Amino acid sequence: MGNEQAPEQGLDRFSYDYETIRHGGLIFAVVAFVVGLLIILSQRFHCGGKKRRQGSGEDP
Repeated sequence: MGNEQAPEQGLDRFSYDYETIRHGGLIFAVVAFVVGLLIILSQRFHCGGKKRRQGSGEDP
């Protein structure tokens, strides 16, 4: 008789709150999108840009 309750408890262990998971995923997506825009639009991060020489100013 005690074995009849064990499968019911196993099903309750893996029940998820899908609304909270959905909200967390949307918040993560918005934060990742904004961070990506900041990196793209930032002048601090250059991808393969030409480096300025700080030498004597003469042309090689």
